[in-house]
Amino acid sequence: MTMVRNTSVADMVALMGGRAVIPQLVRNEMDLLGVAIKGLSVQAVRALQRHLGFSNKEMSAVLGVSESTLTRREQTQKPLTLDEGEKAIQLSAVLAKGMEVFEEEADLHFWLNSPIPALGGQKPKDLLYSVIGRGQVHDILGRIEHGHFS
Repeated sequence: MTMVRNTSVADMVALMGGRAVIPQLVRNEMDLLGVAIKGLSVQAVRALQRHLGFSNKEMSAVLGVSESTLTRREQTQKPLTLDEGEKAIQLSAVLAKGMEVFEEEADLHFWLNSPIPALGGQKPKDLLYSVIGRGQVHDILGRIEHGHFS
């Protein structure tokens, strides 16, 4: 989860629904790992989904789980697996970095849905389905933040 290190853990928790969704104290990356091991709530995923403007299908694809499985877990209040939780946490790091850079969700949504030359002309949104893609999007956001046009 190297992309987490350059992103505010507090911002990530807030974007996943805050203390109402993640009641344990989260101060650092190790605490986030504890949250993922314990089992992140589907509510955290839904909070990220709302911020990103993703459909159920898109969110399920990012987590690598079927829509029906995600809905069933939500209804039965069963947590995500460790792998799914880590993906959601990585996604929260990308979202937090994007909000830090663009400040407005509408501006971030526009960027996520636009072909970016530094990403080979791909839309950042289309790369969030893999660890490498999430890392690349996070890195590009960091470059933008430091004044390097991407």
